[in-house]
Amino acid sequence: MKSKSMRYLFIFILAGLTSSCASYEVSPSGRPIRTENEYFKVVDEYSDQSSRFSGLYNLLDIQGTLLNSKVMDAQEDQLNRIYLWDEKKVVEEKSKSELRLTKETEIFLAFYSPERKSDDLNRPNSQWRVFLDVGNKRYEGKISKVKATTSELSSIYPMYNRFYTPYNVIFSVPMKSIESQPIKMTLTGSVGSATLSFKPLIFEPKTILVK
Repeated sequence: MKSKSMRYLFIFILAGLTSSCASYEVSPSGRPIRTENEYFKVVDEYSDQSSRFSGLYNLLDIQGTLLNSKVMDAQEDQLNRIYLWDEKKVVEEKSKSELRLTKETEIFLAFYSPERKSDDLNRPNSQWRVFLDVGNKRYEGKISKVKATTSELSSIYPMYNRFYTPYNVIFSVPMKSIESQPIKMTLTGSVGSATLSFKPLIFEPKTILVK
């Protein structure tokens, strides 16, 4: 009886492994973490880009990543890989991420405009306004500039490069309460308007294939 049960368990696990696209590796602390390629796939899945032109003239370009539960979890794996966290640090960072997800919604925004005076999203008197539309409700966001090097940011957000200015956009609605719905973020100002669209998060059972 035990042998038969073990055989069914093996078949179930094998089916899960072969049907899963996700792959993991083991961190120095012994924790399974996504491979870097797998991490980049997650970021790409919940990122969007928008540009505005006047003829051939580029007025603005924005790229954004929605920091939902899946992205935050994957981001912890990536930071764990880069900074070789010990288990205590992993637990601390996961606790911080969970708190953020239950308090606010955050979007990483990479902004470019050829006009330097237009790159003032974080200033109190900025011409720019940013809105989040979800579930027939609109929330106005607060924008702050990210203080990090280009190499640091590009290791977390692969679409980022030195031509962009990095910003965080915060909305006072819990990410956990809206992440299962389509989300749109609109940046608008005298230069023009651009919208980023993010698909709903679908929760799936986690199957780990360790390489």
